[in-house]
Amino acid sequence: MTTADPKTPEEFHQYVLDLSHRKVEDDPRIQSLHAAKRIIWMLLVACAFLFFYLLDKMAEALSLL
Repeated sequence: MTTADPKTPEEFHQYVLDLSHRKVEDDPRIQSLHAAKRIIWMLLVACAFLFFYLLDKMAEALSLL
């Protein structure tokens, strides 16, 4: 990220142009956050599946009593 302090309108215009060419998706920190988010969602789905599977098996076991 640029820490410029534009003093003239031309410098400000150049600063805005530089920022407009920047893509947030290309930032490595954002890419790692997206990967972490994807992994967390997959873990959440897997844990939810396991929870409901075990709940079903417990209900089956209790119905045999």
